[in-house]
Amino acid sequence: MVTADARFAADISHELRTPLTTMLNSMELIHNHRDELPAAVREPVELLGEDLERFRRLVVDLLEISRDDGEDEGSRDTVRIADLIRVAADTAAGRPVTEVSADAAALTLRADKRRLERVVANLVENAEGHGGGCVRVSVEAGGLGVIVQFDDAGPGVPVADRDRIFERFCRGGSGGRPAQDAGAGGIGLGLSIVARHVAWHNGTIRVEDRPGGGARFVLELPAKPG
Repeated sequence: MVTADARFAADISHELRTPLTTMLNSMELIHNHRDELPAAVREPVELLGEDLERFRRLVVDLLEISRDDGEDEGSRDTVRIADLIRVAADTAAGRPVTEVSADAAALTLRADKRRLERVVANLVENAEGHGGGCVRVSVEAGGLGVIVQFDDAGPGVPVADRDRIFERFCRGGSGGRPAQDAGAGGIGLGLSIVARHVAWHNGTIRVEDRPGGGARFVLELPAKPG
């Protein structure tokens, strides 16, 4: 049943990708000519663009879930963890946000690159969209081998929500910031995908307070010297 549900989700997601791509391309064209639009329609166009971005994230997350629940067992390749995280985090943020300590620069990990890149991207995008912006992603040796911290500038995550935000379809918070995607109309898949992919790598993920304010997501993975 799980495999059948995963295949159904994958089929639906693939069917959605073509019309979604057309809509996103059309929205980009409209956005490029935004100044030519009548003032009365600019705000509705902006709202439509935000909804399309949420739609895109939903399709991406559904594809990711379907891979995990289906028959994709993944593969493990040796990667230099700091390099992978820097590229994935900086790309997701659209600017340099990654700092790598000297003791972590050469650490390696047997990883599924697709899964690990999705972990990093989801955590950065979560900080960008729901945590007031990604302040920093730091990579250093320690813990299981490597510790990666994702700092944001938001109000933080209430203690009561710190475990359940990694559950699938968790949307609301008991206080402070939304527990997952509720603040932006999401459906609560992003951090559950993070938790599953981290567990696949025999790592851990938790959230705590960032010194000075905000949330800090702490990722530990069993890396070793290269």
